[in-house]
Amino acid sequence: MDNSTQLEIFRAQTKNVRVLRASRKHLERSINFALRENNFASADLHTKLLVLVYCAWMEANFSKVVHTPYGFTIAEIEQIKRAQSAHGIEAGWQKCLELGLRRISSSPRSNYRQNIRRKISTFVDVYIVGPSQLRNRIAHGQWHDALNTNNTALNHNLTQKLQDLNVVEVTKWFGVTERLLNIIEALIESPNRAFHRDYWSEISNLEAYIDETASWSLAEKVKQLQAKKPQRSLFSS
Repeated sequence: MDNSTQLEIFRAQTKNVRVLRASRKHLERSINFALRENNFASADLHTKLLVLVYCAWMEANFSKVVHTPYGFTIAEIEQIKRAQSAHGIEAGWQKCLELGLRRISSSPRSNYRQNIRRKISTFVDVYIVGPSQLRNRIAHGQWHDALNTNNTALNHNLTQKLQDLNVVEVTKWFGVTERLLNIIEALIESPNRAFHRDYWSEISNLEAYIDETASWSLAEKVKQLQAKKPQRSLFSS
């Protein structure tokens, strides 16, 4: 890969992100309609499709950020790709974070980089790795009962998560990951200026979003949607 190919991939993934964003909106409208009509089977179907769109959107966004022009070198991009290819999406994010943090100028004795990596890794585990595990089960036909990696037994933890899935939780994933990607993008593009300047405010913004949405629930969403449901006219046919 050379710089022109890097730019081509960046532009392609930018378009893919745009298309996936539109797909998300379409599915959310379908889910909202189903919930207004108490059609929970349809809502569940479209929610599982939304999980697939979320993971595709997340991976396209991650690739776009990694290929950002004037960010990582070609050699660094190849390292991230190799890590992800060999060990999965979490390894790709961790390698990206590792290489990005190396670009920060700070004292060798400082624990600044270590603290950042620990903090961001926590979000990656919950909002990237966790949803990817569910995506893998859904993509392999495990829509209600999840199996273990070798398909030799039930995975009770993932089964419960599959059964608890709802549009509110997936909406939170999108919100957190959008903010997380902004932080990673600043780290890659401007590690010693924008990242230094904005990191703590961006992390505070992300954590505030998590706190704000902690009380969101499917029951409350259904209540709000049905309160806005148009009433059938007495004169309608």
